[in-house]
Amino acid sequence: MSSPWTVTVDQEWIAWLTFDLPDRKVNTLTAAAMTELRGILDQFPGDRQIRALVITSAKRDSFIVGADIDELAAITSVEDAQTKARTGREVFDTLQAVSLPTIAVIDGACLGGGLEMALACDYRLVTDRDKTSLGFPEVNLGIIPGWGGTQRLPSLVGLTQALQMILSGKPVDGPKAYRVGLADGIVAPQFLKEQTHRFVDRVSGASGRREVLARRRAAVPFPMRLLAATWPGRRLIYGRVKHQVLARTKGHYPAPLEALQVVSATHHRRNVDGGAVETEAFARLTGTAISRNLVWLFQAGQRLKKGVRTSSKPPHPISAAGVVGAGIMGSGIACALSNVGISVRMKDVRWEVVAKGMASAASIYRRRVKRRRMTPDQMSLAMHRIAPTVDDVGFGGLDLVIEAVVEDLQIKKTVLRSIEKHVRPDTIIATNTSSLSLESLAGDLAHPERFVGLHFFNPVDRMPLVEVVAAGRTSPGTLVAAAALVRRLGKIPMVVGDCAGFLVNRILLPYLIESAWMFEEGTEIERIDGLLEKFGMPMGPLALVDEVGLDTGYKVAKVLEDAYGDRMRVPGALGAIAENGDFLGKKSGCGFYRYRNGHRRPNRRLGRLARRSRQVDGVRARTLSDEEIVDRAILIMVNEAARCIGEGVVEGPEAVDMAMVLGTGFAPFRGGLLRYADERGVSGIKARLGELSSAFGDRFTSAPLIDSIADNGGGFYGSASGGVQDAK
Repeated sequence: MSSPWTVTVDQEWIAWLTFDLPDRKVNTLTAAAMTELRGILDQFPGDRQIRALVITSAKRDSFIVGADIDELAAITSVEDAQTKARTGREVFDTLQAVSLPTIAVIDGACLGGGLEMALACDYRLVTDRDKTSLGFPEVNLGIIPGWGGTQRLPSLVGLTQALQMILSGKPVDGPKAYRVGLADGIVAPQFLKEQTHRFVDRVSGASGRREVLARRRAAVPFPMRLLAATWPGRRLIYGRVKHQVLARTKGHYPAPLEALQVVSATHHRRNVDGGAVETEAFARLTGTAISRNLVWLFQAGQRLKKGVRTSSKPPHPISAAGVVGAGIMGSGIACALSNVGISVRMKDVRWEVVAKGMASAASIYRRRVKRRRMTPDQMSLAMHRIAPTVDDVGFGGLDLVIEAVVEDLQIKKTVLRSIEKHVRPDTIIATNTSSLSLESLAGDLAHPERFVGLHFFNPVDRMPLVEVVAAGRTSPGTLVAAAALVRRLGKIPMVVGDCAGFLVNRILLPYLIESAWMFEEGTEIERIDGLLEKFGMPMGPLALVDEVGLDTGYKVAKVLEDAYGDRMRVPGALGAIAENGDFLGKKSGCGFYRYRNGHRRPNRRLGRLARRSRQVDGVRARTLSDEEIVDRAILIMVNEAARCIGEGVVEGPEAVDMAMVLGTGFAPFRGGLLRYADERGVSGIKARLGELSSAFGDRFTSAPLIDSIADNGGGFYGSASGGVQDAK
């Protein structure tokens, strides 16, 4: 295999070390690449006339995105992890010791080990384009930087900025990297080579070097420098940051706390071998169950991003689209389309509704401007791509129309028939329904082959998953075009089969419904939510119902009850609350919780409704254990997920786990719903479902797939003795 590293010396005696990993779209620091890099560095400077060593990438949009994730996943022991960390650190120590000025030229993603390599250089130049980002995403994989990142970054950008980058895993763009002192120069990509030569000329002389170092020091605010210069000041910083980390992670993720401990134990400690402390912490975290789960989720996400595989060619590219329905979902979808350069006609029945939709889209863009993700000029252009309307003029020229009206079967069917009358024969028609079967919606369409489901999740601008739903008569070309559009929007398409609730809501709604049953039986709202947050859910189920809206959630729940019968029977308490009118959730200021001045507290007024509903539903008050509360909520989801796989709604457990993590925020550190089930043991889950069925009803009767897997002694992901593949 050809070498990934090439060294050339130009006429100005600058050595260019270019990284281009063969057969990869991006550069990763594989073990072989690191070994070869060390050999090259050991030879520098081979010629005393060489003025500087410049490290660049031949990959478009990428400098180096980190270590090889497959090699990380293959680490099986603490000793293996220690060896990998020490080897990488020694290579970058060698880079740091090169007697020439060393400059990392970063045009694109510079992450993880790539940033650690850049930090080992004397200087860093970055470009100002959108693709340039610098960061340490290791905590998102359950580990910490292991090749010197925790040691070099605080000395460069200051303690506070370094902790923010290391503990959050969030990258900074080129301009911010320059502002905080992480980069020593920022240039337009068109003039990168020319400006690199000029930068070498500057730092070759003592005055230019002093100028760069002075600017870097000035980038750290004086109060932060002063605070971090003393032990009491650093203790204050560490205490405040630890509190913030625990509030964000709820103690489920050890990597940020471990990274904080490494920095606090090594920064400004002259008699401490910081590299050794970092290596030991990296090795402790690598290979733990949490790290394995997070690494697996990353790999599964990469596989999912590859999209739908089919031999069918998609229809013509989508350049103009329509969105019918200007509510929260419709305006969010219109915003997502306009953001990638697609012209959008957003329609509703009244101008005041359309005006609210335009205001909602504008608020999304204003948040992006505030976070420096786009400029005001870019916002203006994107908003001008959205044309508000209350009629069908112009719909004949659209490539795609997405229906996003209220979740009512008859209203949606009427809207879809109207859309079909006003568009071209080849225009794709999509629905954003969250629960209604596509077959039920497509019944009156003349061309059901161009009808597809595009189920976006709320809020559209933040949720990465979109369910792409294929009805029985949806053509392969339509499916491919829909998935391609989702990827163009920067989101992840999950192709699922047609059924009520599709995949995510079909699994999530039983969790919400079961939590409502426990509330009706007399369990306190905050106890249900608290235990499930402790399990790892991003928010409790009853708080989630408030976020969705009691009226909306109840309507979707009833759709699933109609489709699946007693298995998803909705408790009377949920209907009584939803139909009350005063308790619609967060949007009305009161639901399961009362909301005031940014705070919430349980709504005690609902207790009377729960007691009345118990009599109507024929259930009794119960005192539940913590284990019963968690198992009733979580295992009913496992059971429904098994039914989805058994019915072919999705291909397998990986799709379920990715959908639940991306679509609901299911505890990532557990690896997904069905990885959790495998870790717990499917045989044990079958037995536990039997106990719950005896105590609480037939809705807990184990799915046929669970019975089959348990009988084979395997798991959803298979084993030597059985598993989902054998169960099929």
